[in-house]
Amino acid sequence: MDLLKKYIKRNKAPYFISVLFAILGVISNLFVYIILSKMIISLIDGSQDFYYYINKIFLILSCLIIKEVFMFLSTMISHKTAYKIIRDIRKSLMEKLFNMPLGDILNESTGKLKDIIVNQVDNTETTLAHMIPEMTANLIGPIILFVYMLILDYRLSLISLIPLVIGGFFMTGPMKRMKVKFPQAVKIGQDMNNSVVEYINGIEVIKTFNQGEKSYRKYRDNVYKKANYYYDWMGENTRDYAISMSIAPVGILTIIPFGLYFSMNGSLDGGVFLTLIILSFGTIQNIMRVMTFEDDIGRMSTIFEEIKNILSARELSHKNENLDIKNYNIEIKNVDFSYEKDKQVLNNININIEEGSVNALVGESGSGKSTIAKLISGFWDVDSGSISIGNVNIKDMSLEKLSTVISYVAQDNFLFDMSIKDNIRIGNKNASDEEIIEVCKKAACHDFIMKLSDGYDTRVGEAGKHLSGGERQRISIARAMIKNAPIVILDEATSYIDPENEALIQDAISELVKGKTLIIIAHRLKTITDVDNIFVIKNGELACKGSHEELLKESKDYHNLWETALKGEENA
Repeated sequence: MDLLKKYIKRNKAPYFISVLFAILGVISNLFVYIILSKMIISLIDGSQDFYYYINKIFLILSCLIIKEVFMFLSTMISHKTAYKIIRDIRKSLMEKLFNMPLGDILNESTGKLKDIIVNQVDNTETTLAHMIPEMTANLIGPIILFVYMLILDYRLSLISLIPLVIGGFFMTGPMKRMKVKFPQAVKIGQDMNNSVVEYINGIEVIKTFNQGEKSYRKYRDNVYKKANYYYDWMGENTRDYAISMSIAPVGILTIIPFGLYFSMNGSLDGGVFLTLIILSFGTIQNIMRVMTFEDDIGRMSTIFEEIKNILSARELSHKNENLDIKNYNIEIKNVDFSYEKDKQVLNNININIEEGSVNALVGESGSGKSTIAKLISGFWDVDSGSISIGNVNIKDMSLEKLSTVISYVAQDNFLFDMSIKDNIRIGNKNASDEEIIEVCKKAACHDFIMKLSDGYDTRVGEAGKHLSGGERQRISIARAMIKNAPIVILDEATSYIDPENEALIQDAISELVKGKTLIIIAHRLKTITDVDNIFVIKNGELACKGSHEELLKESKDYHNLWETALKGEENA
């Protein structure tokens, strides 16, 4: 709960005002019980006239109105503050994800991350808005009232606490179970979210291979598992809740026999006795409200533990420095890297890439080509060695600075659910419509865009689902081109494009990367025969390097890759 305290401290001023209003509201309500007790005493001894009671009734109404006003102000401020805290939490989580290694993010399920950032954070709002002001007020109010009761008669006042102590004892069971059960309930809920995401994302495969029943069964089993878990959990708590909530309110019944005894032996005034009965009822009502927050406290503890786990995760070790880069030569020096311990992916990689050169990384699937590209882009930190751009270690650059230096187009391209024009403008927020059209013409996507219903204003759908794979890739290439970064990395970026458009894009790339440093991770070796340097990666090591002609003559590894590529195209 230390993380929760940190966010509350940042907003202590509005919370203080909210708590103050809540306390004033509770005190206003407590005055109602005091006034009622005085009215009853006056009725018994007949010491007051009709107008006295009319005035008291108006006074009670005034107290109730004042109470509602104070509680409204308290709730309004606390809800506003709660939403501000939620905003700050989500902002912190998203900033954290940006600074985490890509692999650590991909290792977490989409359903779990979505559940924490959206659902679980949302679940804190009501508790943040009500728990702090209302629980504080409903504790302070009864304490004030209890002090007044002690002044009237300490014996009955202390006796009235007995049911509360017993009721509180029975509440310890549900509180202990909450700490154990709720984290598991969250895990089960995340499993259910994962099965939903998997079912939706894989619906095409599910239909193609007639896996609907199997996939639905997985979702159904998770739904039943969650329902049964809560059913069993609530069944365990029902007895303790019932006992606690039944015992706590009987404080009145506890003091009545003792009060009668004290009254009969002359040690307690009848008016004081009635006053204590009424005040005891008011005290218990407030304490009962506090007890209802027991579940919320346990839930908040679990949710903030999940949030803390993300916020305390390791980050990329980039410094927040805006360094000037003299040139865009890339040096990869003695780099080792592994996604998991004891499973090394890259071993002692040494590659030098000159500014303005066109370079290709080739190798069999899983050899480490894309890993090198992602390391250059700063998606992960190297285990050992270094990667430098212009003699500046990329770890000494801020992620923002590094992102302005490199344009990265992946094999799997992601488009946001907005217009084509806005997706491309992500590369350069200041790009004009004319510049976007020009770059799309060079990326061979202008013609198909103009055939769409709204042209460049056409929304592409979630993850670009309204477009084909090749269309998404061409738009992604256009987005990278308009960014105009000095280093461009194409990670098998033409893999889904038909031969005709691929030739157009190769021409466009050749023109647009003049004076830039280009790195191509290539599957189709025919597309990289004219590059300056080819680096052959084999089993995580640099096997050889050179031009296409040099490697065909001197490298058996490259020759085998070339022959395999030719056979693949002949059989296609």
